[in-house]
Amino acid sequence: MRFTLFSIALLLCGALVTQAYEDSNLEDDDFAEFEQFEADDEATVNDFSEEAKEVPIQKSKEPFDTADAADEILAEEEEDNEFEHFQDPEEFEGLPESTTPRSSEQPKITISKVPITVRPRWDAYWLEGTLCCLLAAYALAYAVGRAKNTSIATNFLKLHKPLLDDNFTLVGETGLDVVAATDERGWRREAEHCFTMWCSGRVCCEGMLLTLKLIKRQDLVHVLLGLVRPTPDTLHIRVELGKDDSDPFVLCVAQKKIATKLAKEMQDLSVFCPERRAGDKHGLPASLAVLSESAEAAAALLDARVTAALTLYHAHVQYIHISDRYCGPKQMEEQAVTKPPVTERVMLVSLALGPDGGGQELRPLLLLLLHLLEKIKRLRLSKEALAKCEKRRWKVAEAWMRGAHAARAEQAALRREEKRKQEKEKILAEDDPEKQRRWELKEQKREKKRKTPKMKQLKVKAM
Repeated sequence: MRFTLFSIALLLCGALVTQAYEDSNLEDDDFAEFEQFEADDEATVNDFSEEAKEVPIQKSKEPFDTADAADEILAEEEEDNEFEHFQDPEEFEGLPESTTPRSSEQPKITISKVPITVRPRWDAYWLEGTLCCLLAAYALAYAVGRAKNTSIATNFLKLHKPLLDDNFTLVGETGLDVVAATDERGWRREAEHCFTMWCSGRVCCEGMLLTLKLIKRQDLVHVLLGLVRPTPDTLHIRVELGKDDSDPFVLCVAQKKIATKLAKEMQDLSVFCPERRAGDKHGLPASLAVLSESAEAAAALLDARVTAALTLYHAHVQYIHISDRYCGPKQMEEQAVTKPPVTERVMLVSLALGPDGGGQELRPLLLLLLHLLEKIKRLRLSKEALAKCEKRRWKVAEAWMRGAHAARAEQAALRREEKRKQEKEKILAEDDPEKQRRWELKEQKREKKRKTPKMKQLKVKAM
């Protein structure tokens, strides 16, 4: 009996030891499964490299399959438990129930049909249309205005060129840009509204320049401004007189407003003609004014023929300016003038043309101009009038010399002052106090000498 119990106890002990040994082997070899997979991969690579046949390795995958199935079951139970409270009717007690029945139909979306416009809407391009109309109007005005100005210049040549040919040897210009009536000579086009023509070959003058300044009809803006403030077409005549053809004098006959403007702007009129007389005192219309240096010269030139022509056509005469000391407009007072102005003997005439650009009313005025040239050639002043004119010119020249001397002295003083400033800066830049002290003493002596009044010394001989 004892032997039997001892045998049973020994078997139990052996079973326990065997179980303990297997558990220890499993705990020590936790990564045996992964080592088996790595061994399988290495075997597969070796099989491909050695081009050998595949030998399937059958492993027992039951532990893995059971583990995966258990995980899936647990996940499904958790999901069911997570949304289980939505199915509990006691969870939503006290909340209002939705009265809107649920429908499985999807909502209908209505898409409106937009009509496709085949024709463009022109009212969207009103700005572009306005600009195109303005450009077309400007181009049309340019073409029409240029043609109108050219026709006026051509009409002038047809009417008055025979008169100029009778009194001058050479009349008109030649070249590519020349507006002519019949022959090759005519106006030189300086601009679309400005034409010039040179005449020479006459005894009483060295030459005559005609300048036809018309309205800027080619510019639409000037045309519109002309409706508000109209300006006439003008003919400017500049006659260069000979140096010794006449005695010295200055005379101007002009409209009152123009005479006031010329007396302020022109150098010779402001100096030699300070007085302005009405045209009534010389037998002229009241709308004209006379500026004359010598009453004798005015009486000699404004004879009966001249006064009669000016009375009839005074509306077309803007000014007639005759001068032997013409130097243009006044110079600015700020400018220091050290050279005398260049003077000329000229006769300047400005005539306003009619609406047709200078018709038959212009011919008597051109004849008046030629008559004045003859009068200026024969004009001789008396000794007293000539002496007064010469004395007045001598005083003007002396005053100008004093002004030029003062201007030169002022410029020299400015140069000396600038030189002194540079010298002072140079001395102060040096680190020599003794040299600076000597320079200051020198400047003090110079200032003291400049401020001391000059005294004249009289020498008295001993008896």
